[in-house]
Amino acid sequence: MTLNIFFATADERKSFLNFDCNINNEAIKDKKVIIVENNYIKTVKLKTVYKHIPGYWAEITTQNNIEGNEFNNSIIGMFGANKINENVFFPRNNMSIKELNRAWIKKYNILKNRLSDDMWKIFFQEIKYHYEYNSVEVAYSGVMLIFKYNPFFLKKYKRYYILEDLAYYFEELGNVGKAIKCLKIQSVLCPESMDPYLNMSSFYIINGMETEAISICEKGLAKSPQNQYLMSNLIIAASNMGSFEYAMDYLKKVLFDEPNNPYYWKLLGDIFYELDNTDDALDCFLKSYEKGKKEKVDDLQSDVCSSIATCYYDKENYKEAVKFYRRVLNYTPFDSFALLSLSQIYYNQLSEMKSALKYTKILTEKMPENGYGQFQLGLIYLELGNFEKSKWHLYRARQIMPHFGTVQDAINSIKKIK
Repeated sequence: MTLNIFFATADERKSFLNFDCNINNEAIKDKKVIIVENNYIKTVKLKTVYKHIPGYWAEITTQNNIEGNEFNNSIIGMFGANKINENVFFPRNNMSIKELNRAWIKKYNILKNRLSDDMWKIFFQEIKYHYEYNSVEVAYSGVMLIFKYNPFFLKKYKRYYILEDLAYYFEELGNVGKAIKCLKIQSVLCPESMDPYLNMSSFYIINGMETEAISICEKGLAKSPQNQYLMSNLIIAASNMGSFEYAMDYLKKVLFDEPNNPYYWKLLGDIFYELDNTDDALDCFLKSYEKGKKEKVDDLQSDVCSSIATCYYDKENYKEAVKFYRRVLNYTPFDSFALLSLSQIYYNQLSEMKSALKYTKILTEKMPENGYGQFQLGLIYLELGNFEKSKWHLYRARQIMPHFGTVQDAINSIKKIK
């Protein structure tokens, strides 16, 4: 007969093998399978998992005799059924938090093993299994239990990042309260990290809770005044509320201390643009661009060039707009917005069909499912008198964007020509 016995710690298993199986430490050391020479045990296998359940397992295969049967019965009497085989607690169905906690405390003997790193590692492995296999509420309850009894365990080796994973899961479900709770606990476990503050403020912004977002950003910035991402969220939240003066004053104070920071100039330009002050916005974007050359931050430079191009377009300076949209492509060669913008400027404002065709073909070849690109290509071919190609791309655009009525208008115009 074979029994799989669960132990919460390595010491518990070793003690059982030493005193109940008469196996000395030398026989156990560095071995997975132990051949036992006595009247009641054949073999012992040391395992870390049994049917997805992590633990310090001992698989005992007994002799097929009276002594072996008696030893089996003694094991069952010693440990009880809930420590053997699939009877070991492993939550699979919905249970209340109180029931879960009671069962886990009993399974791992948490009050006795509270100082055992082995036990917490096995428990954490179980929690990760539940998280990975969609028992996220169970995983959340387990993390809360660890936080209650041994928060320092979560702090080691950045195990607290599971709280961030849980927060993202709950935020996607719309449970902002539980998501924020996870991040607040993370901020307690790693007070030096700004990640929890950044994630909390982002969740608040996404869910239209700008006042709370500003409060969290201010707390984070009090600890890390130069954190650009928190600064960005603060400005976004304030702008969403229409508090442009607050956002502008805050940025001007920061720029007084860091006048060469391209990121802050970009944020200030965004505010001016929101206020329809294109001239001041352009001035800020150009400063950001010049200062960003030294920093070599390609993502920011690409975004800044796009903003500069947009301002020039609004000011009807199309040649400068083209110049900066091209610079976007130096950083991100297949930026769909820049490619489409170049195509439209060449088509509508500069009447350069060859250049319009060039950029639209790059867009549609790289992203054939871009309906606006297909529509633009159809219009260009229509202008060039290539009705068959025009019709093909317009029908493709209609297939991708069936509710975009302008596509049908262009198709109808071809029919009239023919």
